[in-house]
Amino acid sequence: MIEPGRPSDIEGLVELGRQMAAESPRWNRLAYSAERVRTTITNLMATSDGLVLVARRDGLLVGGILAIASPNWMSEEIIAQELAFFILPRYRGSFTATRLICAMAAWSRAKGARWIEAGVSTGVHTERTAALYERLGFRHYMVGLELEHGN
Repeated sequence: MIEPGRPSDIEGLVELGRQMAAESPRWNRLAYSAERVRTTITNLMATSDGLVLVARRDGLLVGGILAIASPNWMSEEIIAQELAFFILPRYRGSFTATRLICAMAAWSRAKGARWIEAGVSTGVHTERTAALYERLGFRHYMVGLELEHGN
């Protein structure tokens, strides 16, 4: 079942974020801040421009998606941006991901967004995840690059 996240879901989402960061060869290079994640989720829940969706199976939180809709830096038109998307490994390959993405797309249409920007930046099943987005109508439009400075 896909539904809006509630304040009682925040700690579960923080844990999902921890698991996502730990699994990702890209994001596990950063120190995970549960407090930062908690604040981000709380802020998204508090604004009409934010989206927090959760996926449940038999009452268990198995995934979630975070997004925001706001005017583009160069236009008053609204652009929705997926901020984070994660599903527990044992629930991947089910319709859970499709349902979360479709619910985000419906939300962005309702917000009047011109489009949704979504990325696959974890380094985990990149091609498979991008292919799912493409099957749902998303088009490949950008290349992401990084220059690590290290510490």
